[in-house]
Amino acid sequence: MSLADLSPAEGNHVQSVIEQRLTARAAQQGLKETVTIEWRGQQMPIEVISMPLDLLYYNPATHRIRAQRTLDPERDRELEIDPFGDAGQAYLHSLLMGDPASPSRVDPAFEALKADLEEHGQTEPGITTRQGVLINGNTRRAALRELNHQYMRVGVLPPDAGMDDRQAIELSLQLRKDHKRDYSFMNFLLAIEERIRANRKPAEIQRDFRIRPATYEQAVWILAFVHEAIERSTVEVNGGKASLRLVDFETHQGKMEELYKAYMKRKVTDPDAAAALREQRLLALALDKSKTDLRLIEPDFAASYLKDYIPQNGTATAPAPARTIPGTSIKAAAPSQSVQALREVADRVLKARTIENLGPAAPVPLLADATQTLDAARTAVDDALDKAGKNGRVLKRRLGPSERLSDANDELELCLKAVADARATGNFQAEDLDEQLAAMRANLIKLAQLASRGGYAPGSAAGVDWLRAVASLPEAEDQQ
Repeated sequence: MSLADLSPAEGNHVQSVIEQRLTARAAQQGLKETVTIEWRGQQMPIEVISMPLDLLYYNPATHRIRAQRTLDPERDRELEIDPFGDAGQAYLHSLLMGDPASPSRVDPAFEALKADLEEHGQTEPGITTRQGVLINGNTRRAALRELNHQYMRVGVLPPDAGMDDRQAIELSLQLRKDHKRDYSFMNFLLAIEERIRANRKPAEIQRDFRIRPATYEQAVWILAFVHEAIERSTVEVNGGKASLRLVDFETHQGKMEELYKAYMKRKVTDPDAAAALREQRLLALALDKSKTDLRLIEPDFAASYLKDYIPQNGTATAPAPARTIPGTSIKAAAPSQSVQALREVADRVLKARTIENLGPAAPVPLLADATQTLDAARTAVDDALDKAGKNGRVLKRRLGPSERLSDANDELELCLKAVADARATGNFQAEDLDEQLAAMRANLIKLAQLASRGGYAPGSAAGVDWLRAVASLPEAEDQQ
């Protein structure tokens, strides 16, 4: 049974209090506060009542902190065992206050919410089940508790609200433009994954999350990439297993989105190059390199700049077996030896990061080995990135003139269309171009002179020869 199916031990008591307050509310005269929710495909108002904070529970299945729960595996296990007990609820409270990327620090957005509640009070009600489990408003309850408030206004769901209803309501409220605090990157992906595991069709998920098919495919790929990285980071330590956590990937959204696009672009024409790119960028990502750094990593990055750290002549301990494509009997080619070598290096670094995260909890020899592995990897990758950056700047300077000329050609094509449109409507006057064409002629002459210098041999480049002819450049200027 999932956490979403569970109810608090005191749920019956809470339900009786809610029922009494709803009954009392119905007997009152005048306008009654309601909040509108999406209920089984249509908008429906539900009654709002005031409830003691102590009779409301954080929702252990909320998507807002799903990834952050992996921060402390021991406390997360306690939460799984007793989600509505004091320890589990205290863990949820701390995570709801925390920065998604670093849950041990209080999120500035949470402090802003507290300040807003203190100044203006609660302007929007939360949403609760009849047993007091908050479907929406978990973070508001945490802020109200920090402000020592005693009550919270909540809309009450119908008695027959099931797990699917609760998830749909949370998602619809989260996707409203005026919502106070967005899902973090990883929690958004996990919410999509939850729908996939519930056998929802891709088109339905895309509609629910208001995303395009391309965005959906990217999200599925990235989440599979993260799960694989976590699995590959697993180490046996202290009689158990440890690995990287979902929260460790929270700050890498842009890097993984760019990797997905670069990987898919190469996969069609060169699967091995795509795999090499994926492993090398995973290595850099595991070392917390910046998005700008990762952009320097192309499929040949290791072959060009990491030869001493990752020899390219096939260092894999064993050939990788051919893989069967899931759901078919088709055999996919095994990765090349160079890709397998990259994979083994990435695995070592991922495992070392796991041990580094454990800190003093890891055995001293393991921690020392992990530190040595990471130091060597960081030194090698930093040096390689520095070389790649310098070469990239040189290449950029070399290709700069060509890129500028390409931009000029794009503008010239727009000019051709503009002339054609003007002629078609009888509004063209050739004389209108005279001033700009004179300026272009002067610039073409200068370009021809600059392009011909430095030992250019006539006949070696048809384009430059044409430019020289257009500019009527004398032969005497060839070698100037």
